[in-house]
Amino acid sequence: MEHLKEFCTDRQRQVVQAVIDNDTQQDAANALNISRSGVKSALKAVRKKAALAAVAPDVDVNHRTMEGFSAQRVSTAFGPEGDIKLQWVIQTPDKLQIDAMLDDFRDGLKDELKDLHRPIPKPTDTLDKLMNCYMIGDHHLGMYAWSKETGDDSYDTDLGVDLLENAVDSLVSRSPNSRHGLLCNLGDFFHSNSQKSETASGTALDSDGGYGRTVRLGVNLLKRIVIRLLEKHEIVTVLNVRGNHDSDPALWLNEAMKMYFENEPRVIIPDNYSKFTHLEFGNSLIVLHHGDKINPQRIYESVTRRLSVEWGRSKYRYGWLGHLHHKEAKEIGGMMFEQFNVLASPDAWHSGSGFGSSRSMTCIVLSEEYGEDSRVIINPDRIEGERSE
Repeated sequence: MEHLKEFCTDRQRQVVQAVIDNDTQQDAANALNISRSGVKSALKAVRKKAALAAVAPDVDVNHRTMEGFSAQRVSTAFGPEGDIKLQWVIQTPDKLQIDAMLDDFRDGLKDELKDLHRPIPKPTDTLDKLMNCYMIGDHHLGMYAWSKETGDDSYDTDLGVDLLENAVDSLVSRSPNSRHGLLCNLGDFFHSNSQKSETASGTALDSDGGYGRTVRLGVNLLKRIVIRLLEKHEIVTVLNVRGNHDSDPALWLNEAMKMYFENEPRVIIPDNYSKFTHLEFGNSLIVLHHGDKINPQRIYESVTRRLSVEWGRSKYRYGWLGHLHHKEAKEIGGMMFEQFNVLASPDAWHSGSGFGSSRSMTCIVLSEEYGEDSRVIINPDRIEGERSE
């Protein structure tokens, strides 16, 4: 049982230790003041995670996989007396661990998020055939930038939270009372993929430290934004795109939102396992991708191949991307691609390399029948001006 501890979340480690310290699982459950089924569920999840790393000594498997790989299959040849003669552990890249990681995350938050959300009264007099689409460009929450080094505004987690919350509030108040609201997180919502302060591919980053604090503030920030949209719109859809900085955090951010709004029928949050996500609204087909390691031409080719039915149903097609931070738009084969500005100021590396762009956030209003109807834009200067009024 001790071997399971390295695969535990903090809560699961408490359960494992309680089982070790007590005679039965029921005794362990009593000691933790939880149900026996809760103990069994935690042990099952931990054993599954350990098995993915080929660590299950109770069934004669103890050949750990390489870092970044999971055990896809184990083959064992036993001798006549039950001793192991040969054993093969077939390894595969750790995409198989995504579900296990999300299971751990759900278990860790289940108690904390249960019944927290209270239904919000549905707004009245909304415009039935319109949808407000709020574009969160790469927000890089947790990034650190010092103005004297970058020549632009300073930036840290607290500033990032304040900036985005005020931008959304301004866009919500200035946009039409559409029945539908769409929150488009275009990826890189978090600056770092882990507490190592690195991207998913291992590039070192300037962060303001306190990764756990950044995670907590980020999850609560997105929760407050969704609640703000619920006050404005009858139906709110949330699309969380996986970026190159936050490929893993984007997964559990999405799960946290799904769990928090589990009993809110007015909130729709699709899975985000794929780098692509899409939505149909009337005559419009909307496709989201972060934009890393791919260009609009290849996205167009992928969409026409994989979403041929949706393409045929639509008259207006939009590809909304992040990643580049600067504004760029082009049309390919009847699909309008657009990469959006961001609110975050540049970090030291981008500034020192000469990269920079205008900073803004956009709300695009779509008509169910006619595609894009209008748009509202906010920039940091206007946010500051509105706050001082």
